[in-house]
Amino acid sequence: MAIKSVPKERIDEAMQEFDRDFRGRREWLGWETNLAHRYAIDAGGTSYPAKKIISIATGIAVSQFSGGNPTNRYLEKRGFTVVELQSTEPEHAIHFTPGTVYDRVTEINGPFGGSRQSGIAASATHPAIFLFTGDSGEQYGYADRWDGGAFLYTGEGQRGPMTLTRGNKAIAEHAETGRALHLFQSLGKGKGNRYIGEFCCADIFERAQQDVDDEDRIALIFRLVPVGSFAQEAEGELETKIELPDSLAAARLAALAACKAVTNETSQSAPRKVYQRSRKVAHYVLMRAQGLCESCEKPAPFIKKDGTPYLEPHHVNRLSDGGLDHPRYVGAVCPTCHREIHSGVHGAWLNAQLKQRLIAIESLTIE
Repeated sequence: MAIKSVPKERIDEAMQEFDRDFRGRREWLGWETNLAHRYAIDAGGTSYPAKKIISIATGIAVSQFSGGNPTNRYLEKRGFTVVELQSTEPEHAIHFTPGTVYDRVTEINGPFGGSRQSGIAASATHPAIFLFTGDSGEQYGYADRWDGGAFLYTGEGQRGPMTLTRGNKAIAEHAETGRALHLFQSLGKGKGNRYIGEFCCADIFERAQQDVDDEDRIALIFRLVPVGSFAQEAEGELETKIELPDSLAAARLAALAACKAVTNETSQSAPRKVYQRSRKVAHYVLMRAQGLCESCEKPAPFIKKDGTPYLEPHHVNRLSDGGLDHPRYVGAVCPTCHREIHSGVHGAWLNAQLKQRLIAIESLTIE
């Protein structure tokens, strides 16, 4: 059956309906890794199932029209970007070395997705958001800098007040969507981009500053913390000061709340805030495992002095095991599985299997 013709605006409305009525349902959790969905609409780094969106927009059941190229052409003709989703096979690993200069087209956004021009480039095919900062941004009202162990990153939007949409929303929700933040310093036209490192968002605050037209406006500033930089510094001081729930249900609620970036609550240092949040996520994940490795499903190798089983948190979407993440992307694994995932010849495959298992586990309880 030919796809009924509808305007672009109707498809935009269908995407909003999907966010409101379908995205949170159990059957749509983790849909990007379901083999039934090969293509997606990429809207500023947020993915939408191509055929489902057309079905909502036209009122035609998914089973009544063909997918693949006809669907993609239908959407592209109306100005939408269609991407091929990553398969359930181990994905090409994202690895950048701090201090190294990379070409954006051939080494960053080319192989890993995301806009090749925007300062915030969220990938729809890999669990990553690429951020670019540089001196040239000052002419557009941006003034990024280091402050108290955090990098203050100005959101996108050259004119008028900034809103928590598109790239800004992607940063704010990166923990919930399981996407790591990779920060690069743009060195100028034709000079490449120097990799600064992987970061996580502690919080957001608003600041009055001028836009590209020298008009006063409210800008969004993200406090970004280098992954792994805060734990050693804060651990001794904060070890006894974090209140961790005793029940599994309460621990889960605390972990989910910890993953949400809060605006204009910057009384704590950014590194401390991220450390406290990551502790809450790890606490819940270890309770959730109930003493069994979530990879090999075998009992923990030993009991710790405090009487709890020894398992280690592992972030399935990160280069490292530090920083804030979401329970859907953090597993509690035994030391053997942990080492094999990071160093073993079959590590990527084990990580992909664990990723699928975590989606299934967390889908049992809807937020």
